[in-house]
Order: sequence, then structure tokens, then C-alpha cells
Amino acid sequence: MNAVISELSTVDRKIESERGYLCFPPAGGTVLGLRGLARASSWSEVWAVEYPGHGERLAQPLAESLEDLAEEIALESFDRFEAEGLSRIELIGFSMGAFVALEVALRLQARRRTAPAALVVVGVCAPQRRVPGRYTNSADAGIGHHHSPELREYALELLLADLRLISAYSGPAPGTLSCPIIAIRGEDDPAFATGADSLRAWRVWTSGWFTDCVVPGGHLGVLAPGREAAFWSLIRRVRFGMEPCDE
Repeated sequence: MNAVISELSTVDRKIESERGYLCFPPAGGTVLGLRGLARASSWSEVWAVEYPGHGERLAQPLAESLEDLAEEIALESFDRFEAEGLSRIELIGFSMGAFVALEVALRLQARRRTAPAALVVVGVCAPQRRVPGRYTNSADAGIGHHHSPELREYALELLLADLRLISAYSGPAPGTLSCPIIAIRGEDDPAFATGADSLRAWRVWTSGWFTDCVVPGGHLGVLAPGREAAFWSLIRRVRFGMEPCDE
């Protein structure tokens, strides 16, 4: 069985001396789509989650629920990083991946009393503010970039399967993380056409520090080629400054 968590980049210094990052792809996404982001981080280690039925785990059955998916990832996270390592890792969830990352973070904290270093959520409203049907407007996997009809069909099938997973997701059980949460959206993201309140609603999921950031671009524009370095710069600036960002 292929591993759930893949290492995408390595640096000279180890995780003990610098935070690492565990990334969760958007709906329809795979680890491959996050390699450019990982390459742009030259100062810390980056891992990514491969969902079952996606990418290198294509032969495996798709997850039956978002909760099952989070459970699988949390178990491997325990085995791979152990408590001390987990406390130094920031979880970064892109769109659907933000819900998965939240579920994983809540499991890590509840079972090992170890919250991750931070939770970063990108391009999605807080789970309690979801609007059914809105997700069909989010071309999360960048399907338009696939010139091959076969690849386009494959990407579309993954996207639709993940959107069904989101639609069936009832939201997390009551709980509060102790780690900081950073919520990010693009200024032209249609998912936030009615305002930023649904982004700021992520605040209720932490008893710690929270900030929300607006960056140039549309839905998941931070993953566009050429934008990766700016994303890491934002994460570092917000984390080290512990101030609301002014994009």
C-alpha cells in the first residue's frame, strides 16, 4: 500500500530546529499538484497527503467519508511524526483539504494532547458556514490545464467524487484547537462574493491566536505558478509577526 503522507522537499536542518508543513490537496487534487509549492520552500520540510483513489494511490478505493479520510491521515501522522514532531508541524489545507486538516488536527489534539503548530486554511469558508452546491463552482484541480481528454476525464471524476464527499460531510464534532489558525482567501474568489464573514468564522475553532488574510487572485490563486514563493513569505511573516496581515 502506498503511503498516505509523502515527503516533497528536504532541507539541511531537521524538523527539530524548524517547523515543517503537511499540506492537504483541494478537491480533485493530488500530491503532484503541490510539488511546485514544496520546491519554493527552501527553508523547511514539506509533506503532502495523498488521498485514496488519487495520484499514486489510484488503485485504492476512494474514502467513504471525510471523517474516515481524516482518521487514516491522523493514524499515519502519529506513526510518522510522533508527539514532539507533530507539535512542530503546521497543517495547510487547500479548499476541501482545509476541512480534512481541521478534522486531523482535532484528532491529534484529542488523542495525544498534541495540537499541530498551526492550522492554515486556504480558499474555503468555515465548515459551519458551508453553503450546499457552492463547491461546484470551484475548479479545484485545475481541470482546464489538462489537454489530454483522458487526463481531463480522470481529473473530473476525482473532482466530482471529492465534491460528493464534501456534500455528505456534516461538519466536525464540537471541539476547539489550542493552536493558531490562519485563514486565507483570494480577493477575487467567487466563494467569498458575499464578504469575508465566512472566512473569519474559522475563529471559533481555536482558543488561541487567529488571523484572516486576503491575497491577490481568485480561488486558490496561491497555487498558481509563480505565486508559490509569495505564499511562503506570507506564512512566515504572519507566523513570526503574529499580526493580522495587510495584503
